[in-house]
Amino acid sequence: MRVASYNVKHGDNGDGRVDLRRLGAACASLGADILAVQEVDRFARRTGFRDEMRVIAQATGLEAVFGEAARRKWRRYGNLLLARGPITDVETLKLPRPAGGEQRVAILARVRVDGLALSVGATHLSFRKGEGAVQLDVLLAALAGRDGPRLLLGDLNIGPDLVEPAVTAAGYTLAATGPTFPAKAPRSRIDFVAVSGLELVSASTPAPGMSDHLPVVAELRPS
Repeated sequence: MRVASYNVKHGDNGDGRVDLRRLGAACASLGADILAVQEVDRFARRTGFRDEMRVIAQATGLEAVFGEAARRKWRRYGNLLLARGPITDVETLKLPRPAGGEQRVAILARVRVDGLALSVGATHLSFRKGEGAVQLDVLLAALAGRDGPRLLLGDLNIGPDLVEPAVTAAGYTLAATGPTFPAKAPRSRIDFVAVSGLELVSASTPAPGMSDHLPVVAELRPS
């Protein structure tokens, strides 16, 4: 099974212009069976009032659910969880904002791919100091209440010095990769895949040529 997490910056092609065809192609190029996508616009002016969830779902051929983090009039903004199989028991979990940052959410769901059922958490955490680590703890606690195996995907906006101890204490293994941000000259590792009850075979950070993040892609198998 291949899984991936990708912050797409609402389809920015890397030079400030939105290119939805390139967005769809970039997501499809990851070849993921389960894909978490962050910073997704639906019906926003800056993306031509298009539904990026539909663009990505059609390009990848995956089933999709949306986790709304913000809404203004008709515009919606948030995260996607996509899978090559049914997505059920879906919850959009609002995360705490101890430093008063913008609302962040996590999509919690049950996903079945090739006969394997697992619980997935897909998220985009706050960059504000003191928020991301607290939000991660809340998400891990919520996932602990769901049946394993478990998969955590997302742009966590905090480094491995905080992420690794938290996920390890919760029984997860973190996929080992290099930096993921900024895409053109990566120096910070803030995008992650972590698994519990699954075996990590390999992990990589390909360069699809858009957004200001590199995606994280991991190959998994049942443990």
